[in-house]
Amino acid sequence: MLSATTSKKRKPQRTDGIGSKNKLKKVALKLFSENSFADVSISQITRLSRLSTGAFYQYYANKDEIFREIVDDFFKNFDKEVVGGDLREVSTNFINYCNKNSLMTKVLYFNEYSFEWIRNKFDNHLLKLSKNFGLTYVEHFYLWAPLKFVMFFSDLLEIKINYDELLGIILKGIGKNCPCELPADVFSFVPEKHMLTNDERRGQILSNAETLFGTYGFNKTQVYDIARSTGIAIGTVYLYFENKKEILHELVRLTSKGLRYNVKKAMEKLGEQHRLVEEIAGLYAFIQFFRIHSNMYKIVRESQAIDHAIAKEYYRSIYDSYIIALRKALEKEQINDFNLSYISLMMMSYGHYSGERYILAGHMDDGNDENLENFLREFYTYLCNGLEIKGW
Repeated sequence: MLSATTSKKRKPQRTDGIGSKNKLKKVALKLFSENSFADVSISQITRLSRLSTGAFYQYYANKDEIFREIVDDFFKNFDKEVVGGDLREVSTNFINYCNKNSLMTKVLYFNEYSFEWIRNKFDNHLLKLSKNFGLTYVEHFYLWAPLKFVMFFSDLLEIKINYDELLGIILKGIGKNCPCELPADVFSFVPEKHMLTNDERRGQILSNAETLFGTYGFNKTQVYDIARSTGIAIGTVYLYFENKKEILHELVRLTSKGLRYNVKKAMEKLGEQHRLVEEIAGLYAFIQFFRIHSNMYKIVRESQAIDHAIAKEYYRSIYDSYIIALRKALEKEQINDFNLSYISLMMMSYGHYSGERYILAGHMDDGNDENLENFLREFYTYLCNGLEIKGW
């Protein structure tokens, strides 16, 4: 397991040695920007570098060390370059920094789920910026979640971003004619336990795969493990699924279906409401759904580094649902007439990173921040009015 510490690095002194080390690092950077850490091998790095395995070990003790060096390179100049006199300037510099270091940004995208220390390191740098402007944690979350999300996911969704326009929407807020208070029952929804399939044997295979993938990860789980947990022969698994990746695809598809069903039920339970009130109810339902299906959440997050097509299908289905709902909200004059694509990405980002906070990190009720309901109440204010109400 990759840790936050590494062994002492070997420093090449000769010009040819420096060239070899840089070549290894350049190839590793490209590989890690296209694959998860687990899917990159030292043999791949050396083969594409046209260097021997022995040459690799002259400069790096293991794959962990070269990966860590690449991640450290991203943050090396972060605090120096991501600066500004106001939120717009510092946010613009953040975007420029990530674009300038696009390959390293993609390394973080592919591996942030697998390594908590990467998520913590990134968030600590952003929290430091937020504290410079006196932002609360909710304000910090409201600002940085969409900016970080589009840096990671706009390519996956094939959406071109005008960052200045997006930033303007974040600062202004998207609400129009918003109620001052959330209704009392907005946090009363209890999600339904999701049924995977009506086929009993297929359901058993999927259920055990869900547990194993969520507990041990996709790469460390073999079809044999799924068969053994289900109490069937390995050949029986192949009667239902062509391979392990097809099982993953089915789980992600069913997760998307179950999530969207429960979010819709949460909104329907409230009755006719302002769209942004419904968004808060939906965000609450999102978190509650994945609390009882935490393995599903982990599977969805891991899939983004395993299979581009699976991840794209999942996130695109959510994006398309948002576009339809937001068009109706615009017609009812419940949201400002902004780019609906950008508003959709904003809302997706808030679900994505609230899941990271409340499901992966387990901060449902930590000692430093208010509980989830109070968090969402404050968040609703910024969703409606943006950060300009604070003078930004």
